[in-house]
Amino acid sequence: MSFAYLNQLLKQPLYGLSSAEKQPLFLNALKEVSRHHYQNCRPYAKFCRKKGFDGDNFTEIYDLPYLPTALFKDTLLLSVPENEIFRQLHSSATTSGRPSQVALDKDTNRRQSFCFTKTIIERLGNQRFHFIVLDEPSTIGRDGVLSARSSTVRSLLFLAKTVHTCVDSVNGGLSLDQEKFESLLNSLGNTHSNLIIFGFTFILYFHVILPLLQAGKTYRLPGAKILLIGGWKKLEAQKVSRQKLIQDCCRCFGVKPVDVIDLYGFTEQGGMIYPTCEAGNRHTPIWCEVIVRHQTSLEPLGSGESGLMQFITPIQTSYPGHSVLTEDIGQIIGVDDCPCGRRGTTFRITGRANLATEVRGCGDIMAENFALSI
Repeated sequence: MSFAYLNQLLKQPLYGLSSAEKQPLFLNALKEVSRHHYQNCRPYAKFCRKKGFDGDNFTEIYDLPYLPTALFKDTLLLSVPENEIFRQLHSSATTSGRPSQVALDKDTNRRQSFCFTKTIIERLGNQRFHFIVLDEPSTIGRDGVLSARSSTVRSLLFLAKTVHTCVDSVNGGLSLDQEKFESLLNSLGNTHSNLIIFGFTFILYFHVILPLLQAGKTYRLPGAKILLIGGWKKLEAQKVSRQKLIQDCCRCFGVKPVDVIDLYGFTEQGGMIYPTCEAGNRHTPIWCEVIVRHQTSLEPLGSGESGLMQFITPIQTSYPGHSVLTEDIGQIIGVDDCPCGRRGTTFRITGRANLATEVRGCGDIMAENFALSI
């Protein structure tokens, strides 16, 4: 299938179209891809028929059936022949212990890489950076099994001029090699605008920032970018808010809040990445939209109301991951009106659904019902 509407969508400016301009382009691509999944993934088609949906009989994105992330932990769905699968991705499964699994053909893999690269360049700039990765050397090595952490790090290194790690495993834990860290900083002189310090949130905070601040050690790295991703569950358990993390990043590294960039994404829609903008918000690019749903009724909510985040994108054609309901809590805060100037739906992620509540039960029940229906 050629996916003409999808290819047209990918040629549009990342955040340049208004919501009214974007809607018909996005809806056409979504119908095209939804029809493809309906025709080529039997379990998905059976699920849709039970909901009275035939693949493209919708006029609003709210009408598109969604699959919970819990489903992908137990079911490998395919919308292409098995012999066309190029790669399988598995999540880290830090919360449930059950990794999500998705299968990519070459076209889906290529689109995901294109979308990821374009989004990162738009936020960071199209230049080469010195990367200091606050993780173990194995995350950038080429041997062994590729972990979720390694995969994430390596996906960013297309922008790297140089890359070094500064965290070692010590007595079963992780510890910053402060001497190496400072040596690398000294080698850059007084210019830090081409420096990126990257870390997974829980490593960055608990194994680097917190020990440094407790020891009274701070740095002045104006212009450097602090890039972080994932691990919020562990910070929330320790009562560390996003505001607290950003404040401590700024204190520790001597940067401005605008230079602390938090990346959000999830395996079930690989390639979709949502960095915080200069105003601290996240934006849907041309190829994505977001809906917030009530935590128990699952009805769509309006701007400013908090609920479960549903992400919709036509990028994935090898599996029906085009409409996914996550266990993350957030809210839409505006459309086409962010102070940073980017157009699109503006949203924030505020937390994660409590696994002991009915919310998680709802996701698991939906997954179980899907499995029983196929």
